[in-house]
Amino acid sequence: MEKVLEVKDLTVKIGEKNILTSINMTAYKGRVLGIIGESGSGKTMLCHAIMQSLPAAAKVTQGQIIYQQENLFNVSASKMRAYRGRHLSMIMQNPSTAFDRIQTIESHFRESLKAHFVVTKKEIRQIAIDAMYKVNLPNPEKLLHYYPFQLSGGMLQRVMIALSLAILASIYIADEPTTALDTVNQKQILTLFDRIRSETEAAIILVTHDLGVIAELADDVAVMYQGEIIEHANVYDFFDAPQHPYTKKLLQSRIMF
Repeated sequence: MEKVLEVKDLTVKIGEKNILTSINMTAYKGRVLGIIGESGSGKTMLCHAIMQSLPAAAKVTQGQIIYQQENLFNVSASKMRAYRGRHLSMIMQNPSTAFDRIQTIESHFRESLKAHFVVTKKEIRQIAIDAMYKVNLPNPEKLLHYYPFQLSGGMLQRVMIALSLAILASIYIADEPTTALDTVNQKQILTLFDRIRSETEAAIILVTHDLGVIAELADDVAVMYQGEIIEHANVYDFFDAPQHPYTKKLLQSRIMF
């Protein structure tokens, strides 16, 4: 298996409190790494550490995040901006926060694509339409003229994924992407992620509290508890032969946090 991203001994503090402690994990090309844990376990903070978008109060006190043989903590701000979106794409739990309410969907595609490629207006439009078709959005030609507030949460979630697809990222970080969706839309999003990794060989880091999502999509699983990864296994060993007492308790109770 080919490593795409490696987190080594990462510790993040807010004040004197460890939010993440000695995190070690690896994402592989064409595989889904599921990160599961209760609210407050550090899952979202880990995502922001990878994207170099930690809140101002959070400080990295040790560790490395290796992408393309570089420690992301050592790259320049301009290079990190180039990586972000083009190579590392984060799909947030609440898609409405990722959109400018006064810009159309087409404007969002234009801004995103022009930041990384030399493309014409006509090419942007076609790329956007193709990407929205891939995520099963109806009438993408019409949707280009809509504003974010005119779309449902599920549709905005798919537009966000379409924006990432248009860039062809190497790593997709999806933070609770199905939490706010109904069952039908959840299934569509999970099917889409499965197709993305098989067709593009991108690595997907899927953050969730839902064991059903892990069972359906993950190849590997990292269990987080109080800012630490307490177990890391392939999905079969996670369900059939858990090692840590917390993981065993989680599976026995089938808790949905």
